Amino acid sequence: MTFNRRLQSVFLKEIKEIYRDKIYLAMALVVPLILMILFGLGLTLDVKNIPTAVLDQNRSPQSREYVARVTRSRYFTLENYLTDVSPIDQKLTEGKIRLGLIIPPNFDRTLALGQASEVQALIDGAFPDRAATIRSYLEAINLDFNQELASRWGMATGQTVPYIEVETRAWFNSDLESKNFIVPGLLVTNLFFFPALLASIAVVREKESGSIFNIYCSPIRRWEYVTGKLLPYWGIGLINYVMIYLLSDFLFDVPFRGSFLFLTLAATIYLGTSTSLGLLMSILFKTQVAAMLITTVATMIPAFIYSGFFIAVNSMGPEAQFMAYILPATYFMELVRGVYLKGLGLQVYWPNLLVLLLFAAGFLSLCLYKLQKRVG
Repeated sequence: MTFNRRLQSVFLKEIKEIYRDKIYLAMALVVPLILMILFGLGLTLDVKNIPTAVLDQNRSPQSREYVARVTRSRYFTLENYLTDVSPIDQKLTEGKIRLGLIIPPNFDRTLALGQASEVQALIDGAFPDRAATIRSYLEAINLDFNQELASRWGMATGQTVPYIEVETRAWFNSDLESKNFIVPGLLVTNLFFFPALLASIAVVREKESGSIFNIYCSPIRRWEYVTGKLLPYWGIGLINYVMIYLLSDFLFDVPFRGSFLFLTLAATIYLGTSTSLGLLMSILFKTQVAAMLITTVATMIPAFIYSGFFIAVNSMGPEAQFMAYILPATYFMELVRGVYLKGLGLQVYWPNLLVLLLFAAGFLSLCLYKLQKRVG
């Protein structure tokens, strides 16, 4: 039996094992898509339709105009127009509103005197990032309102009131839609977690059933065994990659400005890294439960926390940056978002590909080393 036949035998046996277990096959192909859809549709960092209550103690044309300026925007939704301050505290406590605006009784008179009129904004700070965003939105609306008042005052008095006009532009994601960086990030985390999880039972399953002793007694070489075990899960990962890419395009409408061929090359190398890691876990542990549990802890949780999914790596502390740079998902995350949103390619991300290749080579080498005492 040549080495090609031996490798082919291991490969076909693993395909049959996967196909025989329908639940396992569904987990391999369907679950990543379900998670992609659920996270892509439900996970958003955009702050829109913020439930708002208003207590207008002035009820003048100026106060109504200010309220309309706030609630006409897509960021705030007027839930209650109140006559007393106490319901605001109650609704904020109960979480029924996230913002309470209180306009003082002398709002219009103070403005007429050319003085600053204060408006109290009560923001639910239980979500700090969202609270900071709400405050930024209010500041922007106030700036726009103040500029309009200054313009009117200048026309009424015949004088020109100077002010600084700031024009901002967001590059690469002009609408600042969170799906445009969350969905590519989900591609990275899914391709790191699921291929590794699937491959984590490839060898340990044979340990539990006792069929591993047939491998110990066979003339198969270590690299043939490892390659034959690895290829099926690598192939499943590539199928998942294509389906997730199609979802990002047709369902989520995420802009893609780079090269699909380059992204596919990078994904192929990245999948080699994740499946090799899962196979290493399968070799190291004696039970499927232990292998799957440790693989989950080693892939999914770090990929979400340290890869730059939510927080840029350079904004993390030194310890967190260390964790990020020893994680393959960090390098692929930078590459995927650069390809999707900026149209960058090999000329920029060849170091990322090199690092991923080194990770894959390292994990495969460890797989071969841990098998050397038993196989070949």
